[in-house]
Amino acid sequence: MKKARILVCDDEMLIRLWLVEHLTEEGYRAEGVGDAPGLLVAMDHEPADLLLLDLRLPEVSGLDLLRQVREKDPTMPVIMITAYGEVETAVAAVRAGAYHFLEKPVELPEVFLLIEQALETRGLRGELDRYRAGHQWQFSNVTLVGRSRAISEIADLVSRLGHRGSQANILIRGESGTGKDLVARAIHARGPRRAQPFLDVNCTALPEHLVESELFGHEAGAFTGAQSAKRGLLEVAHKGTLFLDEIGDMPRAAQAKLLHFLETQTFRRVGAVRDIEVDVHVIAATNRDLKEAVSIGEFREDLFYRLDVVPILLPPLRERREDIEPLTVHFLSTLSQDMRQPAKRITSRAMEAIVSYDWPGNARHLRNVLERMLLFEDDEVIDVHHLPLEIRGVSDPGGGHHFVLPNAGIDLEDLEKDLIVQALRQTEGNKSRAARLLGLSRDTLRYRLEKYGVEDGMK
Repeated sequence: MKKARILVCDDEMLIRLWLVEHLTEEGYRAEGVGDAPGLLVAMDHEPADLLLLDLRLPEVSGLDLLRQVREKDPTMPVIMITAYGEVETAVAAVRAGAYHFLEKPVELPEVFLLIEQALETRGLRGELDRYRAGHQWQFSNVTLVGRSRAISEIADLVSRLGHRGSQANILIRGESGTGKDLVARAIHARGPRRAQPFLDVNCTALPEHLVESELFGHEAGAFTGAQSAKRGLLEVAHKGTLFLDEIGDMPRAAQAKLLHFLETQTFRRVGAVRDIEVDVHVIAATNRDLKEAVSIGEFREDLFYRLDVVPILLPPLRERREDIEPLTVHFLSTLSQDMRQPAKRITSRAMEAIVSYDWPGNARHLRNVLERMLLFEDDEVIDVHHLPLEIRGVSDPGGGHHFVLPNAGIDLEDLEKDLIVQALRQTEGNKSRAARLLGLSRDTLRYRLEKYGVEDGMK
């Protein structure tokens, strides 16, 4: 295996030679240079994996040289070497893109540890970038993740809609948690209205008696409590996109006014006598079968066909299991960044259990489970025992999950006691973590421990 190449840039020859010698002894391919021109030539000659850079160099500041280095290789970790009293400048260097800094006189154990961490971080980022390249589509600040044919086709459709500047009405169908809002945001971000407002309206969350007022606005005195005129969401979204989530729950009266708007691009505020014209692209989404809702009279047939110009079907995760692994990797990465935690690895056994689970709440459910684990688990590696109990179920050939009952039957109390003992042993007697593994509260676990006479899982 090829060893990492490390450049040491320091104008003090003794320090430079000393670092190169010890890095070489550690198995790295180390090379020393004494000035900025020499460093840039060395980088052009062969890419480096890491740079140790002195903050004070003749004729150029370390910060200026850092910027040049980052332009040449934005991914290479740079560890700054600083003299006493230069900590503020070193912190500025970290903000400018340096990985970390060391104060002189440097200690070899600290140097080796920082180098190891920096190279590992770069390796993980590179692996993640390579993974993302095959399983992610970026639309401005919106990312679609997956490797299923369904997600690939949706990403292609989003690109084509944006390229053609289509303003056709769009209806996105899919179960709760599948990411319908994300697809809607991707369409907006890729389209000609991306610099204009994107308003997300959940029709279920709007009180029925206020739906029309919220969408279309009202005049002063239009109803009790309307003390002043109010612009509706359609007016606020002028030139932009209005996303109507769970459109199947919109009351019939509001459906009629929405249909009129889609046909004429005009509407009236509640209590008004004149029409208002706005330019709004409407994207709707639903987790209901709208054709069935039409058949039972809960949704207008003419509105359904007006919305369903460009239909998009987002299948549930259980029908696109190949998306679960890339979604897990993506969520772990983004959540770790948001929480300012080191990236966690996940074992193949844990990933297999995650992929085998049906995820009734779809991608939102998956993200929530991973977020809870990052919040409460301290281990650097996620294994099967970190997963919630229902996800660790035994998989059957049909893809379902259950615990297999032996033909001879079982004693439930013995089974419960055995599971508690196993949980305590896995967590080295940590009752809070054991309770989480078992899906119990700490008080419930304490009651079970007393009931079965278990002490720290050793009996």
